Amino acid sequence: MQVEQPIPEPTHSSLAVCICTFMRPDGLQRLLAGLDGQVFTVTPTPRVQLIVVDNSPTGSAAATCAAQTWRWPLHYLHEPRPGISYARNTALAAVPPGTDFIAMIDDDEVPAPDWLDQLLDAQARSGADIVVGPATPVFPPLTPEWIAASSIFRKPENSERLRELDPDPPAATCNVLVRAGLLGPSGLSFEPALALSGGEDKLLFQSLKQRGHSFAWAAAARVSEWIPAERANFSYMWRESYRRGCVKYFVKRRLKSRSALGALRIALRLTLRAAGQIGWSLLRMLASAGRNSGAWVPHALHIADNLGTIAGVLQIPNRHYRHKDASC
Repeated sequence: MQVEQPIPEPTHSSLAVCICTFMRPDGLQRLLAGLDGQVFTVTPTPRVQLIVVDNSPTGSAAATCAAQTWRWPLHYLHEPRPGISYARNTALAAVPPGTDFIAMIDDDEVPAPDWLDQLLDAQARSGADIVVGPATPVFPPLTPEWIAASSIFRKPENSERLRELDPDPPAATCNVLVRAGLLGPSGLSFEPALALSGGEDKLLFQSLKQRGHSFAWAAAARVSEWIPAERANFSYMWRESYRRGCVKYFVKRRLKSRSALGALRIALRLTLRAAGQIGWSLLRMLASAGRNSGAWVPHALHIADNLGTIAGVLQIPNRHYRHKDASC
């Protein structure tokens, strides 16, 4: 008779929560309070270390971090070099040796009370190296419906299509859990060349996927992203779409090209496709004019994305993170 082996009890994990911040004292305060309120009902309470890296010129976040005694040990660092990649790499370098997992979240977000619990539970159920959760936007009062309905503020944009523990979710630093050994001094880091344009997280996670590391989607690991009024407008949406397009060539070239000829092929393919998409989107935008106040917006943003793609191929600099309203 075969004797069933008992299922081992889950063990406590050590977890570093990495936070990059830039001149958002209210947002950082909300985030730290949200981390204070984390509850663990499915997984054992982990050993948590908070790592806050301040990318402002003057280190202004130090006062917020020192304003009260937080539930978890907090390690504050000032990274004066401008650019999100530098801040993220400084955080990775500060992760204590022997840490099991790294969680990442942005300073304009607030986690649900069971955010870490759900990430760890999804990791335990799937065995994945990287677990991704959704970031849902929270808009200020009187935000027009056509802005609130835009998928550009949802991360991932098409999260409703993902099933639980889906093995191929898009990943970003706004809501993710990663095996610690995959990042930092012993693994991958964020590309400094993308420090001011963004896209550094896209490159890193696609590199991990290319190397065969496993992913899983955790729909219940929720965070809310606070969208300020200065971003809840078409001007910001256009810039963000353009920025996303600008980094495509860099990322694809880094991942898929081993020669100058390969890079040229990628450049030609992206340029031709983007030019065709601009024409098609322009026609659709004109056809949708007059239907309702926001029917034309997705087509206009698609044009911005493709213009950014062409600009990226031409290596026209894009310094999105110099804008005071740019998100981390």
